[in-house]
Amino acid sequence: MSDPLATLLADLEAARNLQGDDMENVQRSVALHALDAAHRYFAAIGVEDLLRAPFLHLIGAIQDIEQRRTNPLLSPGPFHEAQNAQRTRQLDTAEFVMAAFAVTVLSDGGTPTDKALEEMAAVIGTTKDRLREFRKNIGKGRASEDAKREYAEWRATRRRFKEMSADKFVETMKDKAKRLHLQKG
Repeated sequence: MSDPLATLLADLEAARNLQGDDMENVQRSVALHALDAAHRYFAAIGVEDLLRAPFLHLIGAIQDIEQRRTNPLLSPGPFHEAQNAQRTRQLDTAEFVMAAFAVTVLSDGGTPTDKALEEMAAVIGTTKDRLREFRKNIGKGRASEDAKREYAEWRATRRRFKEMSADKFVETMKDKAKRLHLQKG
């Protein structure tokens, strides 16, 4: 009998390595394969059916979408937002938060803020002014709750690695930005 964890890791690696010309469909296929691998892993280690049911529902919903059928699980749901708030995809928010904090780290490390803004705006594919505005909004508490939470997480991470130079820390952040950008498709 094979090791369920080893099988899960192999299946996740296989999912990650799926390729194709249509990035949106590849991302969906990767997600579907990864969810299926997780579901099979939970079954292999004895997690009861009722606890695995949400995975099956999500797998079915993704398959419905692939076959051009609507599924309420993946339809936009009720969304309550502050009036005039901007709707932003989660990965976009993650990129902007990362870039805004990187500007702070670089500035604290002696890089002129304008130069840091320009550098990080280029990394995430936006304008310096747009990143400056986002950073200002975070500083004044006008960002989304997700953005504020992620910014606080970056701050905590920086405190854990305070001995790392600003440049080295930001290089690590840039690597994360590249991965986020690839996930966006």
